[in-house]
Amino acid sequence: MPAFKIAAAQVPAVRGDIGANIATHADAMAAAARQGASVLVFPELSLTGYEPGLAAELAVATDDQRLAPLLALARQHRIAAVVGAPLCNGPGKPALGAIVISAEGTTRTYRKMHLGGDERDYFAPGVAPLAWAVAGHMVGVAICADSREPSHPQAYAELGADIYAAGVFLNQEWYETDVPRLSAYAARYRMLTVMANHAASVGTYTSVGRSAVWAPGGALLAQAEDANSALLIAIGNHSEWRAEVVGL
Repeated sequence: MPAFKIAAAQVPAVRGDIGANIATHADAMAAAARQGASVLVFPELSLTGYEPGLAAELAVATDDQRLAPLLALARQHRIAAVVGAPLCNGPGKPALGAIVISAEGTTRTYRKMHLGGDERDYFAPGVAPLAWAVAGHMVGVAICADSREPSHPQAYAELGADIYAAGVFLNQEWYETDVPRLSAYAARYRMLTVMANHAASVGTYTSVGRSAVWAPGGALLAQAEDANSALLIAIGNHSEWRAEVVGL
């Protein structure tokens, strides 16, 4: 059986331009498929840029036709993708979410449970974790400040997840506080931990990039250089992993 591959996409986002960002996502999915990845994790709010103030007007539903190219690519290349977006939430505030596109082109959603900073002004929190099985692995979805609550990765460990997949937006200040936690969780819960941060973006905030992958023992396996566009690809199985950085 070939080794399992999961990738993090460190890609840029153009502020509020879903069409342009979908094109970037499509390119990254095709590149990850060429590398043999089964799952590709995108950063927090990757479809819109990290722009909480625009969330209400940019919120998407899973049947949004603009997502059709990504669903088609998932089916074509047999690759799942975790895409960051503000999600429609009825009459209430949108959710700060992730759309999980399966290799069959179906979708499900995860809503960030632990909002950070002023995100509560713009988003409603989610109430449940989301883990799904792929190729003998269980992948748990996290979004940025979720990791500030130890109960979040613990819940996934209790669900049997062996991979913690976090889409984030981190500037220099947030990177220094959040990243040590992710390394610690990888060690504590014996989960491969994959973190996708934004590349250099056109928007309100400045991402530091430096997406990373940690082994289940907590060792750093790979880290992107600064905010350059890149794929980080983790390769292995439940007990032994390696990772590499591939330019985009």
